[in-house]
Amino acid sequence: MQPFMNRREMLKHSGLGCGLLALHGLMAESAPAASQPHFPATAKNVIWLFMHGGPSQMDTFDPKPLLKELHGQQAPASFHDIQTSFTDVKKQKLLGSEFGFSKCGASGMKISDGFRHMQNHADDIAVLRSLHHEDFNHNPALWVMNSGHNRAGRPSMGSWLSYGLGHEANNLPGFVVMTDGAMKAGGGIWGNAFLPASHQGTKLNASGPPIPNVKPSMASQQQLKMLRYMKQLDAGTNPELEARIKSYELAFQMQASAPEALDIHTESKATRKLYGDNQFSQQCLMARRLVERGVRMVQVYNGCSSGDEWDTHHNNFKRHRKLMRNVDQGCAGLLADLKSRGMLEDTLVIWSGEFGRTPTTEKSHGRDHNPYGFCGWMAGGGVQGGQVIGSTDEIGFRATEDKVHVHDFHSTILKLMGLDHEELSVDQNGLEMRLTDLHGHHDIYGKLTGRTS
Repeated sequence: MQPFMNRREMLKHSGLGCGLLALHGLMAESAPAASQPHFPATAKNVIWLFMHGGPSQMDTFDPKPLLKELHGQQAPASFHDIQTSFTDVKKQKLLGSEFGFSKCGASGMKISDGFRHMQNHADDIAVLRSLHHEDFNHNPALWVMNSGHNRAGRPSMGSWLSYGLGHEANNLPGFVVMTDGAMKAGGGIWGNAFLPASHQGTKLNASGPPIPNVKPSMASQQQLKMLRYMKQLDAGTNPELEARIKSYELAFQMQASAPEALDIHTESKATRKLYGDNQFSQQCLMARRLVERGVRMVQVYNGCSSGDEWDTHHNNFKRHRKLMRNVDQGCAGLLADLKSRGMLEDTLVIWSGEFGRTPTTEKSHGRDHNPYGFCGWMAGGGVQGGQVIGSTDEIGFRATEDKVHVHDFHSTILKLMGLDHEELSVDQNGLEMRLTDLHGHHDIYGKLTGRTS
């Protein structure tokens, strides 16, 4: 005689046709947010366009005319204390950019000619030219930019946002991740760590079905019958299992909602043309559709596939021409589309990598890693465009004015979303853990938004 199957065994063996990857972000409805907003928020959703490998600041958004004049000369003494495992920096020569820069928009912001489409959006973006941290190698730099800490084991920023603010959508994950290949630091950088599993990033496949196993393996009526039966088993006696049952209910809803949300072919031809037709462009369009449907944060990692990384130790200029062309139209299309729909007002768009590049030559006309001064930009979500915040030195090596450490960067993003980085915390083994640890301030918030508080 077949032994009676209790609820735990039922949950273990049934699956309802939805793999675990499809469920990572689906339990927040049964796990309330850790806090409510601490400040009036200017943004409610985030799209982070992450350039994996580290784009060169002096070839993109931080022109350095003196560096071009000094091309081929010995690097100054201030450059010699750089931490590196690749080359003898004392033998490196200065490498001026091959890219021209044009004054763009009413603001006159200078943007590389490698970004022809983005040049039309100078007045929509605020460029941060003084980002910095201390981690020279990819893995710790990826961790610190994504989680505020340079080693594994801490929640990602997307997980903190999901935890702090909860989910807007009851049939989609709160935090979604897209890549174009394998990450140098692995998938843990969008993980939940010690936060509830409901806040982990849900990764979409780069090819094939975006969410694996979301197609049901049984008819809808059968699934509903099974859900009703599970609710009757030990109902209300185990909160954890109750939450799990709720996640299966959400997964059932997601079987209908996720395919629709990710189907960009329902967009008009004009909209698809606006974004372009490469993979990154399509991911940007998908990101807009997801935040439009209530996903709290979407992170798009570009430059993960071999040969297309922003990690340009060789042939920096040739590779940057290709890389910039690959993302230019998608970035610009996303801003234009959000703006035309009135969504840019409360959707924060971020563009950055884990660090920048050096102003010197490495190997065959390449550039080495540089976490000591690099750039990124923000748009929407209350950010006033057409401005540049901070600067690096005359050769683009170190942040000098209005320096924005990664902890300041994170605390500012949280404040734009209405969260106080000092208040958003979790007790972990007797310690109050937070995204910015014991650091971080948001002094640039006023400059970004024009607000005093």
